Amino acid sequence: METPDSTERRTLRRLWGSVGVSLIGTQVTTLALPLTALAALHASAGQVAALAATGTAPFLLLGLPAGAIVDRCRPRRLMVSADLIRAALLISVPLAFAAGVLTLPHLYVVAAGIGALSVPFDVASLSVLPALVRPGRIAAANVRLEATRAIAETGGPALGGALVQAITAPVALVVDAVSYLLSALLLHGLPALPPAAPAGAREPLVAQIRAGIRFCLTHRYIRPLAMAAAWMNFWTQALLAVFITYAVRHLHLPAAAVGVVLGVANLGYLGGSLLTPWLNRRIGLGLTIALGVLLHGAYFGAALAPRTHPLPWLIGGFLVAAAGQGIWNVDAVSLRQTTTPAPMLARMNATNRFLIWGTMPLGAGAGGLLAAGIGLHATVAVAGAAIPFGTLAVLLSAVRPLRTMPAAPAEAAPDEAAPAEAAPDETATDETAPATEESALAGA
Repeated sequence: METPDSTERRTLRRLWGSVGVSLIGTQVTTLALPLTALAALHASAGQVAALAATGTAPFLLLGLPAGAIVDRCRPRRLMVSADLIRAALLISVPLAFAAGVLTLPHLYVVAAGIGALSVPFDVASLSVLPALVRPGRIAAANVRLEATRAIAETGGPALGGALVQAITAPVALVVDAVSYLLSALLLHGLPALPPAAPAGAREPLVAQIRAGIRFCLTHRYIRPLAMAAAWMNFWTQALLAVFITYAVRHLHLPAAAVGVVLGVANLGYLGGSLLTPWLNRRIGLGLTIALGVLLHGAYFGAALAPRTHPLPWLIGGFLVAAAGQGIWNVDAVSLRQTTTPAPMLARMNATNRFLIWGTMPLGAGAGGLLAAGIGLHATVAVAGAAIPFGTLAVLLSAVRPLRTMPAAPAEAAPDEAAPAEAAPDETATDETAPATEESALAGA
């Protein structure tokens, strides 16, 4: 007979498997899509940066209504449908390339479509976790999810670089398409959870969006976390939007070497994720979150890389930056999930994604403009130096004094602006107190 524990473990294995297999494919696309623009279509640095901005623009345009939309849908059906459509979009690139009709506008449409589908998918995936595990295990489940993410992102870029060199960038995108199909298959085995907002109990869409905005902007923990992550994502995306062009054209690295940099660096993400519980015990939750922001600024190492032997500088900088991202993600996601009432989760996640991921297309556009104005190397240096200043938003807020994870709030009405301050959980165990979490490029 299956016990509740075994059911929970089986469900989480499917979720972890979906995250892992999808992220391996996504890392291939992270390299293959811009390299397709560079190699097959001879795009400029500004056009490649515009491609990155196009892929992240939906988080700015669709972020706010996404939470209310997710509330109206069955999470499993929504996520499976998004995976299938994203697979179809990616398959169109190698088909167009083989037919000799691939264009830059085609790549922009694919990037925008994948980004648009990723908005509700990511909100649903963040919102469904608390329904799949017991409250005291949310942080531990997030640690495992981030470890799964780190392992997938470690092997994915190296695989992507090798595939790009072996079978060309457009054809390598088939791997990501297959990963979305496998993800859909795994997600199909999740419980068929009902919509968070049943048809008879739904507020008007505008009212739901307004409640989500009010909740995030007035919450004593979520607001400063959003400010720090928005700053990090802006400058991280400005750097990453030009990094592949910088590595290929300024440092003269082959695709496989760029893949190795991105892949090996993600070992830092795994290390940061696993180190987070220990850091939380040693210096407290708030200072651990601040440390994650500070370490993320190690992307500046890319600006110090000499043309003769750039790999040690690139790998070292990306390794430390990824460790900071892992620390941030583990703690920030869990803090938000723990302090948000269940009826508000989807809208909180959607509004938060709008606030922190909405800066990504702006950052990518800024990266392209800076590259055109001051050059690739100076753009990498400016962006890398700016990232650590996001620490101030954490240090000057109510997050900094936190030693352990606050207690979960009592159930609140869906339109409640913000819960009362939760008292620290004095009885928290090592499983719940030290570990908390989150991800995008800089912060989820």
